[in-house]
Amino acid sequence: MAIKLYDAVPSSNSDRVKIALNEKGLAYDRVSLNLARRDQKKPEFLKLNPYGKVPVIDDGGKILFESCIINEYLDEKYPNPPLMPKDPYLRARGRILVDYGMNYLHTTYFALRDEFFFKKEGERDQKLIADKQRELRGMLGYLEEALGEKDYFLGEFSLTDVDLWPRFGRLEDYGALPTPALPRLGAWIQRMKARPSIKALVGQKPIY
Repeated sequence: MAIKLYDAVPSSNSDRVKIALNEKGLAYDRVSLNLARRDQKKPEFLKLNPYGKVPVIDDGGKILFESCIINEYLDEKYPNPPLMPKDPYLRARGRILVDYGMNYLHTTYFALRDEFFFKKEGERDQKLIADKQRELRGMLGYLEEALGEKDYFLGEFSLTDVDLWPRFGRLEDYGALPTPALPRLGAWIQRMKARPSIKALVGQKPIY
């Protein structure tokens, strides 16, 4: 029985799980919700996820939500190919980098996203955009250093790359990347774009 994925387009959180499913070669059936119509807040969906958010997976009656948690489950339940290293330190290090990319950057990222996604070009606050672009670039310096000379954050491609990607996939649209100050991240983005699991999502515009 194929995994059932409750998703939405656009939704970068949903994309995070789709990338992991694609990397694993796992079949899945999509149940797409319309976020604008607030399908995610309907009582029948809240029974699956009381947060009222996508994605949710149903794996043979086992219901899970929160994209990074789903991805760890997928890697443990379907271990080939593995997407997390065996070394405990590297696993923990990967989780720290994802937490930094999603939670520490959260407020600045969303302020920039809101200007581009919710406003027409002539309505945007250009000073705020410039300030947030500069702020984000400064914060991304930590990830630039963490990447170092490696192709991927933990050396080999891992869930750390999968989980970080959806937001980085938008930073070009928001003018924060590329920048000569962050060449390693720029090269990482190009490597990620070349992966078939991510190419399959081209044209979908994530919003969060």
